[in-house]
Amino acid sequence: MQRLRNPFSCRLCWRITLVVFGLILAVESVILIPSAARFRDTELERLAHAAHITVEPVLLLGRGLASRGILTRDLAPLVSMYGIESIAVYQRGGQLVTTVGAAPPPGFPGTSHELSRRVRQVARAADSTRLEVAWHSDAQGSPVIAARIDSSKVLHDLVAYLWRIGGLVALIVLVVTVGTMLVLHRWVLRPLLQLRDSALAAGVEPGRANEFILTTTRRDEVGELIAAHNAMLERVADSKRRDHEVAEERARFLTRHDPLTRLPNRAALIEHVDGLARLRIDASCRISLLLIELTQFSVLHGSFGPQRCDDLLGQISARLRRAGPSEFVAHFGGERFAMVNDTLRCDATGVSRLAEAVLREAGGIYDLGGGHTVSLVLRVGIARSEGVALDGRTLLNQAELALAGTTESDGAHYLFYSAGLAEAARERQSLARDLKHAVESGDLFPVFQPKMALTADGGAVIAGAEVLLRWNHATRGMVPPDVFIALAESTGLIVPIGAQVLRAAAQAVRGMLDRYGWAPPLAVNLSAQQFADTALVLHIKQVLAQAQIPAHLLELEITETAAMKDAARTATTLEALRAIGIRVAIDDFGTGYSSLSYLRRFAVDAIKIDKSFVDDIGADANAEAVCDAILRLGKSLNTKIVAEGVENSLQLEFLRARRCDEVQGYFFSKPLPLAAFEKDWVAVRAVA
Repeated sequence: MQRLRNPFSCRLCWRITLVVFGLILAVESVILIPSAARFRDTELERLAHAAHITVEPVLLLGRGLASRGILTRDLAPLVSMYGIESIAVYQRGGQLVTTVGAAPPPGFPGTSHELSRRVRQVARAADSTRLEVAWHSDAQGSPVIAARIDSSKVLHDLVAYLWRIGGLVALIVLVVTVGTMLVLHRWVLRPLLQLRDSALAAGVEPGRANEFILTTTRRDEVGELIAAHNAMLERVADSKRRDHEVAEERARFLTRHDPLTRLPNRAALIEHVDGLARLRIDASCRISLLLIELTQFSVLHGSFGPQRCDDLLGQISARLRRAGPSEFVAHFGGERFAMVNDTLRCDATGVSRLAEAVLREAGGIYDLGGGHTVSLVLRVGIARSEGVALDGRTLLNQAELALAGTTESDGAHYLFYSAGLAEAARERQSLARDLKHAVESGDLFPVFQPKMALTADGGAVIAGAEVLLRWNHATRGMVPPDVFIALAESTGLIVPIGAQVLRAAAQAVRGMLDRYGWAPPLAVNLSAQQFADTALVLHIKQVLAQAQIPAHLLELEITETAAMKDAARTATTLEALRAIGIRVAIDDFGTGYSSLSYLRRFAVDAIKIDKSFVDDIGADANAEAVCDAILRLGKSLNTKIVAEGVENSLQLEFLRARRCDEVQGYFFSKPLPLAAFEKDWVAVRAVA
């Protein structure tokens, strides 16, 4: 039943079938019309002939026109026979001799010379129900016979004939149409429908297109079409499979590689180390992981922009591969790279040589284009697994601890992990928790180190002070500032600490003004995170308003490194600070990068020579040359120069001889609590 239903549910089958049906019906109709006319004419001739053979013998056997009464009597029985309604006999000249049945119409049957011995149809009634015929009789006197015949039966017979023929034609057309539909469906339309279904299914799931291939043994055009369709589906499936494989490979690559350097990423490195650890589980297993960090990358990024720094990372990647051509090199994004060595013969000495090769090859001068060059300094943390199958995460964590230790190891550029580093990391975490508690509870307190202005007569007078921070730990005692400040910067606590110092400095100025009628300018160090805050200027305004102090009594010190992270933004921020009257100084000058090329863009009031240069005055000619150059630069820029870390008279006289404006250091005073600072310096100045 389903096989029969399918052809009749096919729209294309119906269209073809209806067209075929209409064409056959039109042809049969054209044939049927003349056939119906012939049938009608034949029936009418039969009626006329029947009338002729009925009337003519009576005339021939009778007395002809001799006796009208006898003629009428002989013809009377013929009326109604064969549908004859009336018979009229005329003389040859046209005179009516007798009439049997209904009276003939006027002028019937016409002139006699128009008639012959054959029966001739003279006329038909308008409703086609009567036929009038006439002929010359062979009877005596050659009379003209006219008869009117009932022909209504001919119409009925014609209609019946048409129904028979039409039904037969319709049956033939139906059989031919159904047969045509079935044949078309079997040989043409069903394959087309299968092709349609196959193409639609393949379009929905192109990746499985080859599963919709059609099976055929045909060798005709349809078979060739199916074969071409199958080949196309195979190509589509192959193309989708290849596209899927390429997409998967690309996705795997992107998830395991850094898109910029095309090097494996952190996840790939961990997976690589895990694989090595599984393969090498004996006592000779030696896997070394070198974690490499660029110490100045954030400064370079702010100075030269992302495009040039991206190019720089590409150059570094190439140099690292040259330094360790057989090693696994990875990039974690930003300033960190890693290298894995799994050579069995590579002992600690060999790994040290590899680290030195990395520092030598990947460090040094790089060309950034546009006439810009940079000198990179690298730090390397090294972790090793010898005879112990360490997983990748553990080895990487150890390398990170070693890398962090390089900043505290007297300038070492690479360091091996040791158990002590892990203990130091735990100690650092404990100290960080204590520092957070100290910030929240207010255990940190400010101290004030005087800044002295050098006078022309060889003396020095109080010119201000730098506000520093101290922490007296409940169990550890005094924690060195370089320890907890670095910890605060790495944990984000430097921001609330910096806010506390600003408020403390402002309140100290307010108190000295109230007590002594004057106060020296107080300098506060701003961390890089504070300086990067877009609300910095607003915050400074709020501090000044709350303490109700003049803006020129508050001085902000920012490190050269912080200023160089975004030179354009730094210039804008410094201008905004100076616009409200705040004085700004560049701290640790000479230790950062490319200061001279940007210093002219910064609106600063003072430059502070870093303590590391002042310490070596009298011991290192290079340090003296740097100090001398900075002093000359300050004079040429009309900027005040402050030297910090002055601890002896030799340093002081060197700076005085070169007209340094201000100095600070233990030679004059250590940092003092506020009460001692006021007593020793502020109160004395007030009395004087």
